[in-house]
Amino acid sequence: MRVLLPVLAATGLLLGGCVYTGGRTVRDVGPRITHDSTAFIEPGTTTIDWVVAAFGEPQNRMCTLDGAEILRYDCDVRTTEGSYIFLVFASSNNRIERTSWWFETRDRKVLRFWCDKCSPERMAQLNDQSRAAQAREDAQDEPVDSVTGG
Repeated sequence: MRVLLPVLAATGLLLGGCVYTGGRTVRDVGPRITHDSTAFIEPGTTTIDWVVAAFGEPQNRMCTLDGAEILRYDCDVRTTEGSYIFLVFASSNNRIERTSWWFETRDRKVLRFWCDKCSPERMAQLNDQSRAAQAREDAQDEPVDSVTGG
């Protein structure tokens, strides 16, 4: 008993020190596609080559019956959390949050784009803003007749 008490006391002191450890790791997997990065896309003008150069090769390419091609990009955020108490308890939690983006193209130009986590209203707004910007550029590029002014 005299030996057991000091051993238990020493063990308690050792285990009472740094016995708990825990951590959290967050990692992006796939391209970082955001509303800000899609602001540069102009439907009818931006090419497939630009999309691939900006975001990399898509995870999937699908051809539709009417001749369009749809590019799909999966953007994952992987979170790993763990807690450990030395020789007593261990737990871990892995979570993957995926956002998928689709780009519909025809004749190698983007017609429209959307994502599964975005509201339809927000995506319509982004696509409309891009179309409006393109219409303004087209209007500026039209030649002006010097005789009639139109």
